[in-house]
Amino acid sequence: MSMTTSHKPGASDELMRLHDRRVALIRQAANEARDADYQARWGDVLARCADWFSSLPYSPMLYREPGGAFRCTVETAFYAIRLAGGQKFGTNLPSEQRRRIEPQYNHAVFLAAVCSGLDEPYRHFTVVRESDWTEWNPAGHGALGPWLAGSAYALHRRAQALPVERMRTALLAQNLIGHSLLAGYEASVLAELFGAINPIDRPHANESLVHKVLRQAVAVAADFDRKAQQGVYEPVQYPVPAAIHVAAAVQPVVTPAPSPASTPAAAAAAAAGAGAAASGTAAMPPAGAPPTDAQAAPSVTVPIAPPSTAAAPNATAAATPVAPTQSPAPASPGPTGATSADSSPKPAVSTKPDQQMGLPFAGETPAPVAVDPSAMRAPAARADASAPPPNFDQVLDGMPNMIREFFRALREDVAAGTAKVAWTDKGLAIPKRLVGSFGVASDTLVEHLRRRGLLVSNVQAEVVLAVRAGELILEREA
Repeated sequence: MSMTTSHKPGASDELMRLHDRRVALIRQAANEARDADYQARWGDVLARCADWFSSLPYSPMLYREPGGAFRCTVETAFYAIRLAGGQKFGTNLPSEQRRRIEPQYNHAVFLAAVCSGLDEPYRHFTVVRESDWTEWNPAGHGALGPWLAGSAYALHRRAQALPVERMRTALLAQNLIGHSLLAGYEASVLAELFGAINPIDRPHANESLVHKVLRQAVAVAADFDRKAQQGVYEPVQYPVPAAIHVAAAVQPVVTPAPSPASTPAAAAAAAAGAGAAASGTAAMPPAGAPPTDAQAAPSVTVPIAPPSTAAAPNATAAATPVAPTQSPAPASPGPTGATSADSSPKPAVSTKPDQQMGLPFAGETPAPVAVDPSAMRAPAARADASAPPPNFDQVLDGMPNMIREFFRALREDVAAGTAKVAWTDKGLAIPKRLVGSFGVASDTLVEHLRRRGLLVSNVQAEVVLAVRAGELILEREA
């Protein structure tokens, strides 16, 4: 054995909060109407797993950081739920019975995924509690967190890992799940559930659908962590979108109207026009009175004042509304700075309101600008490029929703430039590691494509799609 330094236990609420985004996605996939039902059937099981593993790593090769065993559990459960979404359980049963027990199969996939790794840390490590130097045995002591009771522990790696005992894992799973949660399950569902826990890593005869889904989920999770350690790519994150992004996706785009004065020169011209209009208004005679000579040919000298002193009269003049029929046209200034002698006030012909009325003045605090969530949407060109073609439903007719979502998501990523696919002489080549990054096993994709004649070849590193299927992801150049 090799001994490591002292380790601290991890609280279950801290582990749940660390993986809150993955847990939130599991909450969405559970599709429970009431929060109490979700907590009883899904959330409490994850919390008990957090208590079971505490801060243990999963194995020396995979998920080997502190708390890696619980991270492996959450990710495997997430991939299993994603893979089970497009499957049909109990196809040999009558329709009424199948609708009744299909939710049991979906929950059984989750339970099998959560419980498949319960025995894995014990196979590779021995845990010694430092308070009394007692070795942990999960079959007798139960969950590690309550058994440690806050005490630090030492971790020893076994010289040789214990053999895989699927019966021991099923026994630990029965203690973790409890009898009350499995009381209403059908016998066939229970048989497939415990037969799929800690699945065999290769297909075998008479393999159940629950076992197949779970085997693929375990393989995807292990492959992701292995490639992340090698630096091929980082672990894929599936963040839950914020409420403002959801609002931006459903609200229409509102284009704000252009400002009347978008440049400083235009704003200065509008302010000068408002000052001239105010001077003309002050010189205008009362209604029904004849204009005098001084009013008919005024000689005005406009003093140049600093912006801070000129802001007040401009604001006062703009705050006084002028009727369109009584606002005289401002006299055009001559070369010497005075107005022409033969110019007289004339009624305004245009009924367009003064442009300066809607502009903020110098010295005033502009009103706060409201944030429009719809402005955060992607440009229209990108949305059009990633939109599915018209024959999308026709080519993928009969495909499960999981495969349809894969084609949509891959087309969006290719249009955004975050995913790389290439056309060959035979068809569109897609790397298998890219297929796995969307939560879809390459074997599942190949199986559905082969049934409908959309597969050209399946080699070790890539899958080649037929032309009509490849054009759903990337348009082929002429």
